[in-house]
Amino acid sequence: MYRFSNSLPYLLARLGVRMGDLFVRVIRHEKLTLPMYRVLAALSEQGHPLRLGEIAELTSADVSTLSRIVAEMSRAGLLTRDRPENDQRSLQVALTPKGAELAGRLMPIAQHYEEVATGAMSAKEAAELKQVLVALYKNLDQLEQEVEGGLIEVPPPAASKETREQKPDSKTGAGRRRKVPRK
Repeated sequence: MYRFSNSLPYLLARLGVRMGDLFVRVIRHEKLTLPMYRVLAALSEQGHPLRLGEIAELTSADVSTLSRIVAEMSRAGLLTRDRPENDQRSLQVALTPKGAELAGRLMPIAQHYEEVATGAMSAKEAAELKQVLVALYKNLDQLEQEVEGGLIEVPPPAASKETREQKPDSKTGAGRRRKVPRK
């Protein structure tokens, strides 16, 4: 039987929200939000400039939201934003030395959070958990296709007592209410 309190999305969200909230307590001293940290970490990990769409994919952020975040981080001197000569529609984002230095200081803290969260798990168990999570994420491609194809819909509500008590009019076929005696 399905139980919300034991459902995979709930448990994952609960974990992510708690870890994120705890991490924000540290990074807010650097005037960063969690999405800003994710941009820094993604750029640092990749080691080269990325297009906005690539960052959005790596961070699971909406491109329009990400655009505002990147603009703010650029004003703070953490990132550069450039339009390549061969593609003026594209925006390349890169870490500045200040952004790279900050990412270098924060990523070990994020690693510590992960180590604390995995607790008594062995390194192998933690790696296997990550593989499972990556596979679960990939499996959602099928679910997305089902939703986009209209294959999953919320079932209509069960007929209410009032609806069940309506009888079609024998002449017009229109529904009419049947009087129900009060007790």
